[in-house]
Formats: sequence, C-alpha cells, structure tokens
Amino acid sequence: MKQLRVVLILTAMFYSYGIISQTLVSTGIEKKNPVVYDFTGINCVSCPHAHEAIAIAKNHYPQVVALSFHTGNYAAPNSGEPDFRTIQGDSVVDNYAFWMPVDNLYRVVWSYPTVCIDGIGVESNVVTDTLQFLNKISEITNQDAIVNIGAVASIDSLKRKLKVEVECYYTSSSSDSNYLIVSIIQNELKSAQSGVPQAGENYVHKEMFRQFVSNVWGDTLGIPQEGDLIEKTYFLDLPDSIKYDDSDAIELVLRNIQVQAFITGNDTIVTAYDFLNIPYKNRRAFDILNGVNTDIEFVNLNGISTNVKEQLFVLYPNPATDFINIRLSKQILNEHQFILEILDIDGRILKTQSLSNTDEKNAFQIPVQGLQKGIYFIRLKRKNLIETRKLVLE
Repeated sequence: MKQLRVVLILTAMFYSYGIISQTLVSTGIEKKNPVVYDFTGINCVSCPHAHEAIAIAKNHYPQVVALSFHTGNYAAPNSGEPDFRTIQGDSVVDNYAFWMPVDNLYRVVWSYPTVCIDGIGVESNVVTDTLQFLNKISEITNQDAIVNIGAVASIDSLKRKLKVEVECYYTSSSSDSNYLIVSIIQNELKSAQSGVPQAGENYVHKEMFRQFVSNVWGDTLGIPQEGDLIEKTYFLDLPDSIKYDDSDAIELVLRNIQVQAFITGNDTIVTAYDFLNIPYKNRRAFDILNGVNTDIEFVNLNGISTNVKEQLFVLYPNPATDFINIRLSKQILNEHQFILEILDIDGRILKTQSLSNTDEKNAFQIPVQGLQKGIYFIRLKRKNLIETRKLVLE
C-alpha cells in the first residue's frame, strides 16, 4: 500500500473581508503570473523538451510558477534509479482534466510530456518550439489578474517546521468559487534522464513537485468580491525525505525547496478524453487565476547553527508594481544600520537608501514608482554582510 510517511499538516486559516490591512499584496490591478503544470518522468525521451521550454520561460519571466509532476509509467524507475513519484502527484494525474482549445474538448494526461498553462493544454509542437512556448507565456503575463497574491515563508531549520503566510486581494469580483493551492517544489535533484544520455546520472531536475501544503485541490476562498482581502496561514512539519511505495526515499533538502501559492477558479467535474477519444468521467478541471513564488527565510528558534544558508532578508511582493517590502531575518536584528541598493540588470545602482532598525523594526516598505517595468536587483549591505535578490517590476 502506498503511503507518504512522517508528514503532518496543521492548517490555521483566517479571513478578513473588506478591511484593507494587507502587507504582501498591492490593491492595484496587476498582471497575471502564469502557472505551468508539467507531467513528466525520467524515462520519457521527449520530456527534456518541456524542461527546456519551462527553463527558458522562467529565464525571461521569473514570476512563472512551475510544477513538474513525476508520475505515471514514464516516471516509474528501473533498477537503481531514484523514484521521484509522489502519492499526491498520482492523485493529480489520475483526476485532472485540462482544456484543449484546438479540440474543443477536455483531455486527460495520456502522453508525456503534457504541459498546461493556467489549466489549458499546450500542443506538443509548441512545447518543442521554445519560441512558441515563450509567446504563450508572454500572452498570460499581459493579461490583467482579478486577484493579487503574495506569500512569505519561513522554516525553523532545526525543527523542520514550515510557516507560510498568504494574502489574496481581489481587484475584481469572481463569478464562481475560488480555491487557494500552496505547494512545495524541489530543485537540484539529479538522475539519469531519457533523451539526454550525455548527462549520465547528473541530469538536473528543477521545479519537481514534492507535496501540497494545502488541500490537493485547494482550500476554499468562497466567491470573493472586489475589495476582499483574504489571509491564510499554514503550518507544516517537513519530513526528512519523501518515500513512494517501497522505493528508496528521496531527501527533502531544505535549501533547494521553494514554496508556491496560486488561486484556481471555475472548478468543474467533467468528462475528459484521451487522445484515442476514450472518455474518462469525473475528472477535475479548473482555471488558474494567478500565482506567486516565494523565497524562504530560514530561522532557528533554538539559536543553534545549522548547515542551511540563512537568508538576510525576504523581499515581497515579487513581481511588484508600486512598492516592495523588505523584512530582515531575525539573525540580523542586532545589526542596526543597513544600506539598501536597487540595481538595474547591468549592475548600475539606481537608488540607495539607509535602513535603520534601532527600534527592532524588521520590516520596511520601499516605493519603486518611477522605475520602468523589467528585472532589477535588490542588494542589502552591512559591514561584511551582503545579499542580493532579483526583483521583477510590472
């Protein structure tokens, strides 16, 4: 029997409607951040095309939220190969339907790679043509979102306890029920990969789905209306590893994980078809309204050092429009003066600001109006401390 062991999810949720007290999201209309589902496997010859297309898309649009689900026959390992499958990933692929506009049908995941952008399938020829794939992503990033979403996450690296705070602000009313999905992905996992024999055992997998923090299909937000602010907080005990069936466990390396949050709408139970037009009933289809990636702040409540690199500050929202928030890590609260610099993509310093936390204030709001849309870098300096984050302005 398949089990995911040592995982305990404790979820605390609270709502705040109509009262504007947000700290993670703006109240202005923002563009959408695309959410990409990639169904893949280490024994799929064509799957590296999708991996490359997603990597190129994220290079141009860092705000893209990507989840690579290793599931199904192509993900089943041969002797000696790692097993990257998950029970929750199986649930997604077994119950998921996506809209194919060319066919005017809902489809099930049948061939690999299957790639969906915001709940809509991408044709195989588009996945193998990175320019076409990039154009699909670009179309989404130019659409107005009805909801802004922001999230911050922190991990007690000694106790392996994760906390995720999410804010959702609606600039327009939704016409149907919305759901919030929070997930964990892991980067820098290595194995052999069919289609790339030259990589040997060192093909690098990115955005590999590890588990949901929320319910698999999301936690209900009701039918939000314009001006609603919804806040949720999640707590999760992170396992040391994730084990599928009787295979060897895959280590969950804290420094390589990322937390994502995204909102779905139009959740519908449909009949979907495979590519031989065989029907499959009771499949779940939905639109994705907006998403966000969040950096993780590592803290240690016991004051004992760990081998996980602790971040000096957290930057949010990202992408941003009118302002950014800088939250200092607890480990540097005794450092009283910092210099914050905003640099362009060529490394030129555009703005310098002094930050003082003499009153033990650890959060600062920095206006970014007047800067053009694009990619920037935020650098925080204090004596021998220095750390840089990428920022996207929309």
